[in-house]
Amino acid sequence: MYIQDASAAQFEKSLSAFKQRDFLQSSFEGEKMKNNGWAVRYLLVYEKETLYACAVAVIGRVMKLYTYAYIPRGILFTEEGLQHKEEAVSQIHQTLKTENKCIYVITDPKIILQERDKNGDIVEGGINNQAVVDEMTAMGYQHLPLTKGYDDSHQARWQSVLTLKGQDRDSLFHAFSKRTRQNIKNTLKYHIKVRKLERNELHLLAEMVELSAQKQHFDTLPLSYYEQQYDCFGDHAQAYYTYLDIDNYAQQIQSQLEEKEKTIQEAKEALAQNPHSKNANSRLKVASSHITALEKRRQDAQDLHETYGHEVGLAAAMFIFYGDEVVYLMSGANEDLRRFHGPYALQWYIIQKALEEGYDYYNFYGISGYFEPDQEGYGVFDFKRGFNAHVVELIGVFEYPLRPKLYSLYKKKAS
Repeated sequence: MYIQDASAAQFEKSLSAFKQRDFLQSSFEGEKMKNNGWAVRYLLVYEKETLYACAVAVIGRVMKLYTYAYIPRGILFTEEGLQHKEEAVSQIHQTLKTENKCIYVITDPKIILQERDKNGDIVEGGINNQAVVDEMTAMGYQHLPLTKGYDDSHQARWQSVLTLKGQDRDSLFHAFSKRTRQNIKNTLKYHIKVRKLERNELHLLAEMVELSAQKQHFDTLPLSYYEQQYDCFGDHAQAYYTYLDIDNYAQQIQSQLEEKEKTIQEAKEALAQNPHSKNANSRLKVASSHITALEKRRQDAQDLHETYGHEVGLAAAMFIFYGDEVVYLMSGANEDLRRFHGPYALQWYIIQKALEEGYDYYNFYGISGYFEPDQEGYGVFDFKRGFNAHVVELIGVFEYPLRPKLYSLYKKKAS
């Protein structure tokens, strides 16, 4: 058994055999990390000509003279490699220890700990991978405490995932919550539009994220981050923008007003012929109430035009199309215009796109792992649950001491 250092292109070609690969395991993410100053190795483990395992190792400096290696989302094994897992892992670890002076390896495998439903409850008789945890600890890994909440120092352990495989557009839509379906219908009624952003338009995404940050009090990323995603991931990274065409919105309202005014005129003419007509009275009453509501909306359209001009952005988000899933990576929205439900239009548009392009999953990505209304992140969880996404709990973070004495010393200094 031996290890080969691959180029980014060679590594990506090898990864193509793994449909369930994660974008964090890709050469695209690796090249991004290189651009940000990290050392990155693309490692392929072979037995003669047979590929056993793939791993991207991101290497950082600790204690001046030494390093540590992060293997995002774990090592990928072929079917043949699974029969020789311990030896393959040992080969990778030994290479990193001797050639990169690594003190320890940290990894967060993309493996479900225990299956959960859309409410976050454990599925009785469902998937349980405690055996994988036990296997890794038996190999010498240390399993770090399982966490909940948002933690920028680690990748999302709790995720919200919608299964697309075996579904069609109608079955997906009808499984959404009543509120989600109605909000999507409202976006269709308002003719909310969605379009892809070119690289020179990514400032629109950055501005939307900033709007959300001001309301929700979180730190934002610079425009250069979004541009780097486009540069490193190519077509795998796509940002979309949803907006209200104010002129079109005003025209819709005017058309509806004219229709209701016609109904009122017809009802009045019918009442002139038969003052006691229940049907005519009912039509007059309903149309009159609609007129009142439409006149308010017409004023709203005028106010929007005065403030924003011909169109106004409602929401924007960036997605990663990779492997067997589309990942909803980050987003922002104009909270002042939430009545137009821009995020719902955006999500439904991309879910349909993912379905049409043959992806198995739509990954809403990070949630807090808390599922009660008064707990951290409940609103985000509930929004994603409305699309019938189920909760995914991954097995967590593991560290493997390659140089136990130095590892202990480093941990003491870091604590």
